Amino acid sequence: MPIVQFNTVTEFLAELTADLGHVDRKLVRVTCLYQHSTQAPSMQYVSVVATARAAADIIRLDVYCGEVWNVDTQHNELVLNKAEAVQQRIREACAQLGCDVRAGLLKSTEAE
Repeated sequence: MPIVQFNTVTEFLAELTADLGHVDRKLVRVTCLYQHSTQAPSMQYVSVVATARAAADIIRLDVYCGEVWNVDTQHNELVLNKAEAVQQRIREACAQLGCDVRAGLLKSTEAE
């Protein structure tokens, strides 16, 4: 299944809107993705990822929000607040489009 990739919420939502009649079960998956740094073990990169299946494609959004450390810092709070704001924007837009938002991530079953 091909993946149509976006890095801005506006472009993702425009594509979702254009393909709304083909969005499987009117379902959009949204999650916060944490990836460990290979250079600093106590650091994780935080992104918001949203996916939807539309006809034969997966529409995917990846928004990098920053990095967090294994210590409680004001910087971590800013990154997590940004991630929550991105997710909230997606939830609100999906509600207006009549789509349900659930946790998770759709992945292609094709070999990459």
